[in-house]
Amino acid sequence: MAGRRSSRRAFGGRSSGEQIRVESSVGTVELLQDRSRAGGRLLLIDGLTHGYVDLDDPAHLELDYVARIGAALEVLVPRGEPARVLHLGGGAFSLPRFLASTRPQVTQTVVEKSGAVVRLAEKHLRLRRSDRLRVITADAAVMVDREDDHAYDLVIGDAFVGTDTPPAMATPTFALDVHRILAPDGAYLLNVVDQPPWPFAAMQAQILRARFGDVVAFGGREVVRGKKSGNVLLLASDAPLPRDALERRLAGGAHPAELVSAERMAGWG
Repeated sequence: MAGRRSSRRAFGGRSSGEQIRVESSVGTVELLQDRSRAGGRLLLIDGLTHGYVDLDDPAHLELDYVARIGAALEVLVPRGEPARVLHLGGGAFSLPRFLASTRPQVTQTVVEKSGAVVRLAEKHLRLRRSDRLRVITADAAVMVDREDDHAYDLVIGDAFVGTDTPPAMATPTFALDVHRILAPDGAYLLNVVDQPPWPFAAMQAQILRARFGDVVAFGGREVVRGKKSGNVLLLASDAPLPRDALERRLAGGAHPAELVSAERMAGWG
């Protein structure tokens, strides 16, 4: 989830083709076509951006924070190697489609609370379940609580209620459950939205530092330097994180990011 749509690009409208609106338990779900990119589709829930996919190019990651996650995945999930990935939050399913297209050997499970969002993705966003892509309609916290120990190599927390992380996913108990279902050298990547002085991001950094051996944060430079609101990505593992490789990968691309210590983030708020 990235926040309110602020791009100058045009979405929807009579001349743009596909425009879908569905009422659901999570709010009004809209799917708009990107006029400047034929395959581009923007997913909104109650006016907030919850995803973007390019139907013709699943490797294209349009939203800034999603592109930054994709850059981190180049380090965390090397191409050509097997991995078990759990996505908490489906949205437009951009990251599952990205991984499926670039790393077909990876096994993925996606947990999305809204059945309406899943059905929309299947009907309009070319979401296809397979032996390597399992989609579960459930509450993320409940599902994680029931998962087996060491079941995943990477857990990506990207679920939102509006601009907030669901309360059940923001507790020390939830972090402990995520730690339990990860492999010993597995990693947890959590996306949060906050604004200066960063009370929520600081709290999450403190929670993760209490349960994992190594924690870092990254995001847009002005965001992680505390100058503007936005998405902060927290990365936690019991194994030493590849900071140098992450810094090099995150520094490039259309949406460069900066890595900061979790100690620094935890001291905010």
